[in-house]
Amino acid sequence: MFLYKSSLIRIFAAAVSVSSCNEASFHPDRIPSKTLPASADVQQAPEPSPAPGPSPVPTEVQLPAVQPVIDITLPDEDMPAAVKEPVIRRETLQFDESFTQEGLAGSADIAIVVDDSGSMDKEQENLSTKLGDLLLSLKDANWQIGVVTTSPKVENGKDVCQLKLIKSTDSDIEGKFKDAVTPGIKGLGEEQGVRQAVNALRCSETPWVRSDSTVAVLIVSDEDNCSKDGLDCGVNPWAKENYLIDFVEKDLKRVVGRNAGFYGIIAPSMEACETANNKSIQYERLINYRSGGNVNYGNICDASYKGTLERISKNIAKLLSSKFVLKKIPDLGSATLMGVKANGDPISSDDYTISGNTLAFKIGSEPALGSQITISYKVTVITTE
Repeated sequence: MFLYKSSLIRIFAAAVSVSSCNEASFHPDRIPSKTLPASADVQQAPEPSPAPGPSPVPTEVQLPAVQPVIDITLPDEDMPAAVKEPVIRRETLQFDESFTQEGLAGSADIAIVVDDSGSMDKEQENLSTKLGDLLLSLKDANWQIGVVTTSPKVENGKDVCQLKLIKSTDSDIEGKFKDAVTPGIKGLGEEQGVRQAVNALRCSETPWVRSDSTVAVLIVSDEDNCSKDGLDCGVNPWAKENYLIDFVEKDLKRVVGRNAGFYGIIAPSMEACETANNKSIQYERLINYRSGGNVNYGNICDASYKGTLERISKNIAKLLSSKFVLKKIPDLGSATLMGVKANGDPISSDDYTISGNTLAFKIGSEPALGSQITISYKVTVITTE
C-alpha cells in the first residue's frame, strides 16, 4: 500500500512539471532597450546543458545598464574672462580759436519797472524822452524792452503780467516807448518793484525773454521796494531783493555780472531827493549786487536822466561785448591770447579771466571794436581701456 502511494506521488509530480514547461514562455520585449556600444566587446555566456530530470523554468536575462556619456565641455561664453589690468591713457590736445569783437552786438532783453504811484508824474515825463540815451551804446544790439508798473494785478489768486513790449525792429519806437513809460499815477502806494520785475521776466501772457540774451532790469521809482525796505509787503517773498535775484539766477539761468545786471533811477541813500519819501535802501543793495564796481543807478530827483541812462547803456553794453564762449574748458594756465584792447594796447594775461569755458575781459580791457582775438589752449583727455 505504501509503495502504491509513493508511485502515485511520483506520477503526479511528473505531470505538474510537464504542465509547467508547457505554460512557460520567453519574453524578448522585456529585455532592456539600451544596448552596448558597437565597440564594446560583450561575450555571450555559453548556454548550459539541460540537466536531467524535470525541465527548469526559464528566467529572464537582465543585461547591465549602459551609463550615458555626459559632455561637460563649457561653451566659450561661459568661460571666465581673463582679468585685464586697465590701461589709462592721457592725451593733451591743442585748440586754437578766433573771435571778432563785434562791438556792442548781441541780444539784450531790458525789463523796465516804472513807479505809477501819485508822486511820479514829472518823473515819468522825464523818462519818456530818453530812449535814445538808454540805447546809446546798444544801437547795434538786438534789443527788446518790456515795461511794467510797480502795481501788481491779481486774478484768481495769481499775478497777471501786464507788459508793453518794444522791439528794435518795430516802427515808431520812440512813440511806443513814451506810451509805455507814462502809465499814469493811479497805481498802488505800496510800490512793489521787485515783485513786478519778476512778473515782467516770467510773463507767461507775453513771453519775450530769450534764452541766449543778456538780461537787464531797470527800476524807476521815488520809493523803496514795498515803500521802505520791504516793510509794506510783510512776510511775502517779494519783500526782499533776493526774490528777484533768485529768479534771474535760478529760473533764467543767468549769471549776474556776466549776462545779467540790475539798474535804477532811484532815491540813493547818500544823496538828497526832496520828492522821495523813503530812501531806496533795498533797491541800492539789489543794484550793487555783483555790479563789478560800476555805478548802475542815478537820482530820481535829477532834472534830466540823460547822464544816468547813458551810463547804464554803456554798462549793459559791457556785458554784451566782454564775454566769449570757448569750445572746451582749457587746462589751468595753458591759455595764451593775442589781441588789441580798445585803447590800442596789446591784451595781456591780466586783462581777462577764464572760468569754465567762458573767456571774460575785465572792465576797461575789452578788445577793440572790429578787432580779432585769437586764443590757444590745451585740453587734457584721460581715457581708460
